[in-house]
Amino acid sequence: MSGINVVLGVVFYTYPAFIISYWLWPVKDLAIRFLGAIFLAIAFGCWSAVHARQWQRAKILVLVGGTFFGITGIVSLVRGITVSSDASTWVWMGYFLIAAAGCFLLLQRYGWHRRQAETPTSTMPRGARLFFGIQTGAVGIFGIMMLLVPGLAQQEFWPWKVYVSTLQTFAALFLATCLATGWATRQKDPGRIKVLLPLDAVFPSLALVAVAISWSVIAVESPSPLVTGVWVGLYSFVAAGSTILYFVLTRRSR
Repeated sequence: MSGINVVLGVVFYTYPAFIISYWLWPVKDLAIRFLGAIFLAIAFGCWSAVHARQWQRAKILVLVGGTFFGITGIVSLVRGITVSSDASTWVWMGYFLIAAAGCFLLLQRYGWHRRQAETPTSTMPRGARLFFGIQTGAVGIFGIMMLLVPGLAQQEFWPWKVYVSTLQTFAALFLATCLATGWATRQKDPGRIKVLLPLDAVFPSLALVAVAISWSVIAVESPSPLVTGVWVGLYSFVAAGSTILYFVLTRRSR
């Protein structure tokens, strides 16, 4: 899965104009780059899970992948049934649902609960739980609104005009992230949250670059400068916080 998502992410992020005609619904270059950032973040998550070497540390990334792909697959299925049922819709829907099924089968196979208590090798960095708590609240609230009332979300707080299904796909990532960061606030082992951080840092970092590239779209279509500022601030906060926390934990483990 890591290899597939790396290829998808690089192509989506680098050649958005090429991908537009192959996507399931109408999109702009900026949205395609956001999707590319999601695929690359998932690829980094897969890499982090493989290198964790412990299921109890890697399992959260499997849940993130299953949640994102599952919700996106359902969004694609609904579009295929209600709006358009061309070949690309079913191909993408099939990929998303197969990927989700694979993730949930892994969770079913290896289980969620640990069989024996683990002893943390070090303490959690100061402020880590607060960082994840803020992130959980923000992406949880926005994600629920984007998924269930995308029209309102589009009108009130999304910084550029997108198709409803695009907003719901972004909501899938937000809700998957909400599960992960909510889980992170309850952990005592720093090794567990470290595996989550590459994914948590890559998406907002690449999203900010995509926004800079397509700033003219944001400037024209954003509901207000305040909305733009909130999103840029949130992405910057998550990208910087996750990166700093990752290096702090890496330094401690040496």
